[in-house]
Amino acid sequence: MNLTKTQRQLHNFLTLVQEAGSLPKLAKLCGYRTPVALYKLKQRLEEQAEDPDARGIRPSLMAKLEKHTGKPKGWLDRKHHERTVPETAAESTGTAETQIAETASAAGCRAVTVNRHTCETQITVSINLDGSGKAKLDTGVPFLEHMIDQIARHGMIDINISCKGDLHIDDHHTVEDIGITLGQAIRQALGDKKGIRRYGHAYVPLDEALSRVVIDLSGRPGLVYNIEFTRALIGRFDVDLFEEFFHGIVNHSMMTLHIDNLSGKNAHHQAETVFKAFGRALRMAVEHDPRMAGQTPSTKGTLSA
Repeated sequence: MNLTKTQRQLHNFLTLVQEAGSLPKLAKLCGYRTPVALYKLKQRLEEQAEDPDARGIRPSLMAKLEKHTGKPKGWLDRKHHERTVPETAAESTGTAETQIAETASAAGCRAVTVNRHTCETQITVSINLDGSGKAKLDTGVPFLEHMIDQIARHGMIDINISCKGDLHIDDHHTVEDIGITLGQAIRQALGDKKGIRRYGHAYVPLDEALSRVVIDLSGRPGLVYNIEFTRALIGRFDVDLFEEFFHGIVNHSMMTLHIDNLSGKNAHHQAETVFKAFGRALRMAVEHDPRMAGQTPSTKGTLSA
């Protein structure tokens, strides 16, 4: 049987996945933070498999894959005997493709952008749940940006937020609507939630302050909020707005969220422990559980309602 160039490369790519053990393991071996790039490569090869003029794997990526898997130069572009596939691996590319599809479904692209424009605010939020903790924030509310940066850094979630709001009135609409839009982005990025841990929790101290945050990505919105700030303003920021922010996240991400500030005298410390704990708990909840193997973590079979 004469294979097209793309079919040959796809077969060899699947062999590398089998030898590595999984697509995420191959991605890690090659220095990627997430398997998204390799999943997209597989999709492209499959879509172009019948096209004899398709370009296949670009030379630079081919060299990277071969280098990190110990293959000789040009290996991905050659026809190999079936014995190159380990005996313990799947016996056909069809089985391998099923395994990869399941893995990609569980660990695939969880990056989204959400726009929300009203008469009060114009907001764009981009998040990557499998990011590296980077934040790019332009909201006009500096202390809120400092807190969202804690979510990104401790949650290992990339968060970009641009907001133009009616700050000449006050910060209320801006803070609340950012929470709403961030909640929408989290919900969309999670997709069907198959294979995630679902639950997350964290205790975070900062000097005299200590906070606990517990999350259930349940599909049912609910907020229990127990923070008694020791002063009403941190700089010029009204601490009452934090509850509005978390209400926005909860109602639009469809999560159950419990926030308890257990101790603290410094209001800045109280707030910072809450946001750091939220980031840590969210990181745990959205992570993929390898033992869940693509299943929905609910006996109902759904977390959409």
